[in-house]
Order: sequence, then structure tokens, then C-alpha cells
Amino acid sequence: MRIVVLGATGGTGRLVTEEALKRGHDVVCYVRNPAGIQVRPGVQIVAGQLGDTRAMRAAMSGAQAVLCCLGTHEKKNVDLMQKSLPLIIRAMQGARVLRLVLLSAYGVGDTAHTASLIARIAYRLVAAPVFQDKDLSERLLPDSGLEWTGIYPVILTDGTPSDAVEVRPMTQVQKVSGLPRVSRADVARVMLDATADDRTIGQRLLVSSQGSVR
Repeated sequence: MRIVVLGATGGTGRLVTEEALKRGHDVVCYVRNPAGIQVRPGVQIVAGQLGDTRAMRAAMSGAQAVLCCLGTHEKKNVDLMQKSLPLIIRAMQGARVLRLVLLSAYGVGDTAHTASLIARIAYRLVAAPVFQDKDLSERLLPDSGLEWTGIYPVILTDGTPSDAVEVRPMTQVQKVSGLPRVSRADVARVMLDATADDRTIGQRLLVSSQGSVR
């Protein structure tokens, strides 16, 4: 499969690229800074800006899926996804690539309703602007015509992959206890699994530590 990774120089994006290569996929990394990507077999590095829809569409041509790992922690860049996701959708439509797996975060939009009290307080105090940006942008997905899957991990760590990970559609989540954590490596695996699983199309998937979800 030919996969385009957006946000490939970020913490999760790097691991998504690694996981895709392990599974034998060809990976196109569309990045602002090509120097941030290691040159190696199986990886095509394409320099470009998210605002350049034509260049992004060209990079997506011939791909079977786009995995979007964009994100920001900067308070000054809290409209990243509202600016970028419409352009990504337009580029995918132009390139006739339907499959999108989008990295979001647990606590975005109505997913926060199933969070613990301490988690909801943390989201409001720490991540509210970023989460609002994600929420507003993701409202475009149902009418985009794309075959999308949203990935909603709990607090991310740089730990090693674990078998003790729970992946569940948000429609089947009643409560998430405490402030659970999950590694970026596990999220990368979930994103690649979802890419190959048509049953996840149109779903929002929670990714959390085992035993934290009911």
C-alpha cells in the first residue's frame, strides 16, 4: 500500500512512518522540513506546505491512504487544524484518495463526556484551545465524502509498545477512569491497523490503557 503521512516529523508521525515500513508499505512523507526525515528505502520525501493544495494533491497522487498526525502544543497556533484539514480534504478529493486516518485526542468534542472529572478539569485548564480547534475542524469529516477514521488516544507517552492497550469505538465507551496513558508507538500501530480495516470507516476509536475503559 502507498501511504501519505502528514506530520511525519512529529513524535507520533515518526513512529507511524516506522510502523508502515515494517508492514511493507511505501511511505510518502509530505513535510515542511525534509531534513527532519531520514532518507531510506521505502520512503519518498516531498517538501511542501500545508497551504499548498496543489503540491499536496500531487504528493497524494497514486496513494491508497493518508494518515494525518498533525498537532500543536503552541498557544499561538491554535487554529492549525481548522486551517489545515479543509485543505487536506480538498487535496485528497482532487487526488481521488478516499481513505483518511486522522489522529485526534481523547477529550475532543463530545468524547470528553465519558472522561473522569479530573480529566475534564485538566482538558479545560491545559488543552482547551487545541481541543476546540480539533473539534471544529473534525465537524467537516461526515460530509467530506472521505472514508475517514478518527483516532482518539488518551495522554501520550514515549514509552515502548504494550499489549495492554484497549481500542474501542467511542459509541461503546461509557467511562474512562482517571488519567490513563498510552504510548505513541501503540497509537501508531492502531493507526496502521485501522487503515487496513474497513470496519473502522466512519468511526472514532478510543485508544487507552487496558482496564481504564468501561
